[in-house]
Amino acid sequence: MATGTLHAQRIKKGICCLLLGSLLVISAGAISVDWTGELNTTFHKGTYTDIFAAGQTGDGGYLLGGFGYGNGNDSALLIKTDSKGVEQWNTTPGGDCVVAVVPLEDGGAIVGAYTVDGGFLTVTDWANATGASSLSRIDAAGTPLWNVTIDGLRLTGLDRLPDDKIAVSGWLWKHAGETETFVGIYDLAGTEVRAETYPERAARTIATAADGSIFVGGTDGPTVEGSVSSWIMKTDASGKEMWAKDLADRILLTSLAVDDGYLLGGSMTSINNETGRATVITDAWAAKTDDAGVIEWEQKIPGFEVHAMAEIPGTGYVLAGRWGSVPQVQVIDYNGKVVDGQVWNAWKGRLSSVFLTQSGEIVSAGWSRMDGNADGWVVSSAAVQDAGMSTETPTPSQTGTPEAPGFLIATAGTALAIAGFLRYGRK
Repeated sequence: MATGTLHAQRIKKGICCLLLGSLLVISAGAISVDWTGELNTTFHKGTYTDIFAAGQTGDGGYLLGGFGYGNGNDSALLIKTDSKGVEQWNTTPGGDCVVAVVPLEDGGAIVGAYTVDGGFLTVTDWANATGASSLSRIDAAGTPLWNVTIDGLRLTGLDRLPDDKIAVSGWLWKHAGETETFVGIYDLAGTEVRAETYPERAARTIATAADGSIFVGGTDGPTVEGSVSSWIMKTDASGKEMWAKDLADRILLTSLAVDDGYLLGGSMTSINNETGRATVITDAWAAKTDDAGVIEWEQKIPGFEVHAMAEIPGTGYVLAGRWGSVPQVQVIDYNGKVVDGQVWNAWKGRLSSVFLTQSGEIVSAGWSRMDGNADGWVVSSAAVQDAGMSTETPTPSQTGTPEAPGFLIATAGTALAIAGFLRYGRK
């Protein structure tokens, strides 16, 4: 989130806290979500534990990847749990952070991690950071079967191709903040099949299609502060670019291959002059493109960022991310309208991964201070069909405030608080 002045920062932080304290989640769609699922587990693996990647294994358990900072020289972390979230084993595969996992049928997985020279939590100049990444395969017990180092790469995503090869996305660090997008294809034995680079771009997300084509997208540089724009691109199965498009004032963080196109998620920025001073407002954002990259719809979503998405068949999509400094999940229909959502405003955190289990339950993972520490967190929810509910939702707010479908300001006390806050903001 960027602001024009310190005055604007105070206003935005105050509004965020105010709204979080006075929001009621209401469902306006064809489903409702039971947010009190069976899974609600934290993992303390160091001073700060965070989960960036998660998936379900063949035995019904979960494989979680992230980092446990302060737990030795290598912070990268893998945790395997049973279906109830009870830890079965954990391992440190090497590096700073695991950012992607692809569970395999044999109970093992392909794991993507990266390392930043000097330590990723101590870097102050990300525009000039350097490092490397690793691609590895583990068996069902977490034992490494092979490991491949990709020098100079900041790995950001993995996806499985129809022929069982693994597509890798990221960017190559260059001097003076320059980057090149990297897309590599590896087989399940760790052999590189091919690799392409594309100049002046930083890939943050990858999605593969049934025909072997690859969608990749990201931002115009390695940082997401200040004025940031994004881009999307599609290549054929050989890596030849088919099309590329720019997305002004959008920060693309995640994508999902869907019928006849792609779902995009992240944040969008706009300028708000209501206070008499130009303020950059950041809203969570989702969009749907056709197969040629043409945007069919885009919507502001409650919150600040969308970090992960998954499809709820027959309903729409579940989006995980954060609202300010607290974790949230939103459910949208196939036209981008919010039909339900949950903001855990009792503690700080963020959700960075989301998927549906074999039984259709929503599982989200990230970090939270639910137990007082900055711990890895996994929480589940159950989508419940509710035919008696209205399928219409209000039009999303076109202002820079976090108002959106599924939310309302609930009390007269809120109005008084707003008036008092605006008085403070003028000082």
